[in-house]
Amino acid sequence: MPLQRDLLLVMVATVILTVGVLSICAHFTSRLRNERILLWFGLFAAPYGCALLLRSILLPDWNARAGLWLVVFGKLIGFAALVPALLLFREFYGEGWHLSSRWILWTYSGAVTIVLLLMALHEDAGSIPSPGIALVLVVPVVLLFDRFAGYRPPPIPGRAFMFSGLLIFFLAFAYDHLVNFRLGVVRFRVEPYGFVLLIAFLGCVVARRVSLNEAAWMEMTSEMQAARKMQEAILPAKMPIVRDWTIAARYSPMTSVAGDLYGFPSAPPDSLNVILADVMGHGVPAALIASMVKVSVFAGAEKQESAASILGDLNATLCKDAPGQYATAAYASLDQQSGTGRYASAGHPPPLLRRRKKRRVDRLDQSGLLLGVRTKENYEESLFRFEEGDRLLLYSDGLTDAENPAGASFGDAVLLKFLETSDDLTAEQFASALLEKVLGWPERGPESDQTDDITFVVIDFGQYTDS
Repeated sequence: MPLQRDLLLVMVATVILTVGVLSICAHFTSRLRNERILLWFGLFAAPYGCALLLRSILLPDWNARAGLWLVVFGKLIGFAALVPALLLFREFYGEGWHLSSRWILWTYSGAVTIVLLLMALHEDAGSIPSPGIALVLVVPVVLLFDRFAGYRPPPIPGRAFMFSGLLIFFLAFAYDHLVNFRLGVVRFRVEPYGFVLLIAFLGCVVARRVSLNEAAWMEMTSEMQAARKMQEAILPAKMPIVRDWTIAARYSPMTSVAGDLYGFPSAPPDSLNVILADVMGHGVPAALIASMVKVSVFAGAEKQESAASILGDLNATLCKDAPGQYATAAYASLDQQSGTGRYASAGHPPPLLRRRKKRRVDRLDQSGLLLGVRTKENYEESLFRFEEGDRLLLYSDGLTDAENPAGASFGDAVLLKFLETSDDLTAEQFASALLEKVLGWPERGPESDQTDDITFVVIDFGQYTDS
């Protein structure tokens, strides 16, 4: 009979250990890593099953024939297993009245400390009572105290099921520890079988919660995909064609859905209109505001409004229809025949004009208040001239604000110099090289270190000839 009992314990311990390891693996391979039930349960079950195997196989007579190091090792594993068990309990119970669930953790930590000291001083480490005795006494007291204090656990799906499993395990745990404390030895352990029932209850809870979370995740993923498609739709499918001019653009969002926008509203022949905007924030809300920006700007361009009027209308639209949402924007109208450009800016980084024949870079730094602050805001329009061979760069602050580990920003340290020394590159070559350079600027690897969306438009006014 003892042999059959030991064999059954070995089987139960193996099941518990296997389930624990699988739970940990499932947590780290799942897309729902914020679901910590599997993690705490795995960290509870794996060492518990390991300790049970030690008792069942290596230490059939724990107090008499076991070596001291095996006794200590087995006890330490058992001590460690109860910490994630308490964290699992807190996942369903909540913090408790005035953080009472932490009182349980602190009490157990204190009991473990005392037991470890006694084990270090006592010759017979196997005779030292388990710190689990403290839990047997403290947990019921805390639960009753919280109940009378008016605390109610949060309405988490599956909480009743999980509490039932934890209660069964706790009663088995309490029985074994109290019997062991009174008689000094447990002839038949019921705690492992209580653990098996806990696994069954937990399986029902996890299956339900993971199913609900997966459904929510799939719904969120569908929304993100829809938002991404919407954002792709508001970006130009191809560059506009203006005689003798070359236009290139790059768009590198920090997340899958971003708030940067560039576009080319309708313009008269031999002309080009350019809008580049940066909505505050990231994700779906920013993308929705970006679509609103495009509709407003393109509607103004259809009416052949000036750059200043277009930004004024856009500001009024944001203040009225999206209060609390802010954006910066730069709008330029470029005329090929006259060689002039008109631009207006609302809190946006100044466009840079590389005058190749004059070997200098000019900042078009006329700017107004960012969009969405005041309803009646007037924006000024500035005139500038460009020559054949000049290059215009419009960009969002993600380009200039990127920092390296030393804290130097790309705009201060690199951008102007790069613009001055890249005259031999075409607009496409320049755009590709500039994006590669800014993504590598953090020096910790590309793209994954982005802290903001990066968007810019490059316009070459005819082919440059060095004469």
